[in-house]
Amino acid sequence: MASLDDRYRQMFTKSAQAYEEAKGLFPGGITHQNRYASPFPVYFTHAAGGLKWDLDGHEIIDYVMGNGALLLGHAHPQIVAAVTAQMAQGTHLGGNTQFEMEWARAIKRLVPAAETVRFTNSGTESTYLALRLARAATGKSKIIKFAEHFHGWHEYALPDQGNSPAAAVPQAVLDLVIVLPPDLSAVEEVLASEPEIAAVILEPTGAHYGCFSLRCDTFLPALRQLTEKYGALLIFDEVITGFRVSPGGAQVRYGVTPDLTTFGKIVAGGMPGAAVAGKAEIMDMMAFRGDPAWDNHRRIGQGGTFNANPPTAVAGITALHLIATEPMNQRADALAERLKAGLNTAFQRTGIPGHAYGVASMVNPVLGVDDHCDRQYCDLTYDGRRQAMTPPRCGALTKALLTYGVHVMGGQVFMVSAVHTEAQIDRTIDAFEQALRDLRAEGMV
Repeated sequence: MASLDDRYRQMFTKSAQAYEEAKGLFPGGITHQNRYASPFPVYFTHAAGGLKWDLDGHEIIDYVMGNGALLLGHAHPQIVAAVTAQMAQGTHLGGNTQFEMEWARAIKRLVPAAETVRFTNSGTESTYLALRLARAATGKSKIIKFAEHFHGWHEYALPDQGNSPAAAVPQAVLDLVIVLPPDLSAVEEVLASEPEIAAVILEPTGAHYGCFSLRCDTFLPALRQLTEKYGALLIFDEVITGFRVSPGGAQVRYGVTPDLTTFGKIVAGGMPGAAVAGKAEIMDMMAFRGDPAWDNHRRIGQGGTFNANPPTAVAGITALHLIATEPMNQRADALAERLKAGLNTAFQRTGIPGHAYGVASMVNPVLGVDDHCDRQYCDLTYDGRRQAMTPPRCGALTKALLTYGVHVMGGQVFMVSAVHTEAQIDRTIDAFEQALRDLRAEGMV
């Protein structure tokens, strides 16, 4: 029987050729660190709904879904129509538009804590801006973040985020970021002893789209109480969870109101766009006041050539309207439950230890260990999960699934959309079972 790598090479020959060309164009041959793959990444040509196609013409069920941006699937007809119409009217009008106001209203309708909004172009920009606002509003300089939690690739986000080393980050910056385990007693100890904490920032369902999951229903309210007690701001990074775990994000699902929220991905309807929202008194640290001392020296400045550009704005307006008025979240969640149950059955049928869990429409598999969690949250320790989902194992699972026509993000999460079909879910379950058998044959599980 051919090895997994041999089957992968034989199936994706045009992608192998493309990668050889790309290595002369891009550092490492890639344009996003998560697209690195050995022996080469697969190249795609087009997509629709829950499917996409690669250079060799294979139909692939997609669970990367724009790195989580496409709750409504690829090329949703209403979004395509809105963006196409706007493109003919101009991509950048060089000034204010009513589109940006309607987009902000769409966010505010779904997220009560979003008193005012500012748009950016990426989740990284949003978390960077939110941290600056927190320091400006509190007059304090330090930030608490949690181990493995990902907040983009700016310097304040890099310490212990799991995806990127904090290489070449000045020590002076690293000294302003306190990394803690997601442990409330550790948080309180630091808040009580360190007067310079401006804010606590976190992914509200746990690091890396819930792979390192939190008991959100208890952890988040308790964290809110601690930050209020000690005068630190609470920032929810809802770039992943915003409009996915509920139409109003994790904060609405769990009834916890942060001071600031960062959004990306779904907020822009599949286009490049993001936002920061929160309490008006904090957000107003960016507002001009007509006072030269404030405007020129203390105000938080924010640029961004393509902030709220009209095509992105209309995509965001359309997507958020669909989420607000149609059962998009319910559909995606129901399909994710079907997938999660099927993956757990696949573990049982193969006799391979493991389980799948996850919140809402995110499904996280773990190979090699079953902690008998409730399938929503996983109680594995960080070290336990790292030992179970090593990079070689994640890479092998991704490759094996691709050879059966399924693409999962990093081997660690299925991002389910509202437009996947039950037939696609069932095909995925069959592919997963066969992939498990292949990994066992390869000695990976």
